[in-house]
Amino acid sequence: MVYKKLTIFTIIVSIIAAITCNFVFATGNDLTSDKIYDTTLKVLVFIQKYSWPVITLVFVYALYQFYVAGSEFLEHKIIGQRLIIGVAVFMVLIQILPLFYAFVLVNQT
Repeated sequence: MVYKKLTIFTIIVSIIAAITCNFVFATGNDLTSDKIYDTTLKVLVFIQKYSWPVITLVFVYALYQFYVAGSEFLEHKIIGQRLIIGVAVFMVLIQILPLFYAFVLVNQT
């Protein structure tokens, strides 16, 4: 696989970000006095928590395309490789977005 190091790095970063988010947002208290900011943060944390099953299924499908279907057709191997990289990068973005949003809120107030 061409981007093996990038894929492994992004998966490790997303797991670390998920663990960090669970520690940071475990209390459920309001971060600011603004209801819109708090609701947005709660929605981002909700998406971050419950995106793992969907991302895992898409990742398994991408691995199937790369290893199983890609052994017969080169097009499937290329599609699988692109899916693996795309899912890994998307997973990092979804996992880091609540932390980034909270960091921006804390610096803003």
